[in-house]
Amino acid sequence: MELLELWRRHLEKTKSERTTITYLNAINSFLRKLQLPSHKLVEVSSADLYQYADSSELSPASLLTHFSALRHFYRFLARRGYIEKEKYSEIEETIEDIKEDYGLKVIHRKPKALSKSELEKIFQKVKGSKYENVYKLFLYSGVRLSEYKNLSSDHFFLDKSGIYWLHLPAEITKRKKERIAPLIGPTKEETFRFTQELSRWLEDYDANLRVKAGSLQVYTNRLSKRLGIDFSLHSFRHTYITNLINQGFPAELVKEFAGHANVKTTIDIYYRFNQERAKALVDEFLKR
Repeated sequence: MELLELWRRHLEKTKSERTTITYLNAINSFLRKLQLPSHKLVEVSSADLYQYADSSELSPASLLTHFSALRHFYRFLARRGYIEKEKYSEIEETIEDIKEDYGLKVIHRKPKALSKSELEKIFQKVKGSKYENVYKLFLYSGVRLSEYKNLSSDHFFLDKSGIYWLHLPAEITKRKKERIAPLIGPTKEETFRFTQELSRWLEDYDANLRVKAGSLQVYTNRLSKRLGIDFSLHSFRHTYITNLINQGFPAELVKEFAGHANVKTTIDIYYRFNQERAKALVDEFLKR
């Protein structure tokens, strides 16, 4: 039986009639726009999803609904073994990135940076494991899951100031645009401590920092539930960007480090008034 038909039957059992019709129409719109036959849905790539978003003439609300339908469809396929979990993880990550770039997040759910206490609980739980290393890499670099899976030690370089930079060539970034970002934390001390750790890990990248994307996401989802902390791998990226902003980096520079499509995304999603940061910037100005 065709996968779309199986999914339709599943929707009819689990969703309202209105949602079923809306989701089916969304998938058919996706196929028409990209001129794909339905049996090619299992071969859809991140590039296809970006193409659909970039070429769509839908309103933001409608586009959000379409990507919700796509995520539901591919989750259905993954849970039933029609696609690999790693493939679904890549699709899910891509959809989240697209929603962020196009401002398709639900307005009252701004990206949430992890608090100091939440980070302490998370890292206490993974202490001494490879997951501790990987989580720190995500936290200090802002790398996306789709980019992480293509990383190697060759993508890191140490500058004269003593910190590492991550060089992402165009072919592994989501928009095929080269990106360079510093690996830094909330303070100078934590940054240099991480630099020392990373130097050791890069001696054997695979042994210290390589985890399959699907396995990493499944582990993280389970850990989130176990700790009672609402976080995902993307939460480390949100925290990295928030740290840059709190340290006073200008929006246009944060945009480049984060790899956002435009500076409006950076400002609209992340720049909110912060009394503590404002006072620190004024104090810094007065010291000049």
